[in-house]
Amino acid sequence: MAERPPLSRGETAVLKALWDVGKGSIGEIHSAMRDDLTMDYSTVQTYVRRLESKGYVTATRVGRNKVYRPGIRRAQVIREAVDEFLDRIFDGQLVPMVRHLVDSRDVSPEELK
Repeated sequence: MAERPPLSRGETAVLKALWDVGKGSIGEIHSAMRDDLTMDYSTVQTYVRRLESKGYVTATRVGRNKVYRPGIRRAQVIREAVDEFLDRIFDGQLVPMVRHLVDSRDVSPEELK
């Protein structure tokens, strides 16, 4: 499988909105934006085009408009991002990353079980 370019914060926010709506026009994706209410329509449009070129989003023409769908599942993006982070920051070692997370967060005994 070809490796996709990483996502920017803005692209991630737009992709999350698209995952939430399932499919939609730029306007529908823009309306679903909840993490970044200051992102205007044209910015969402730019990010959707970037996501399409990177392979994260697919588009189908319906009349004069396009309907966009996620081209990749949320779990796959999370897996790739965590794997890349683990490799880059912790040299691929899981235990130091887990130790850091436990030490730096308020983790309840139930969560540790």
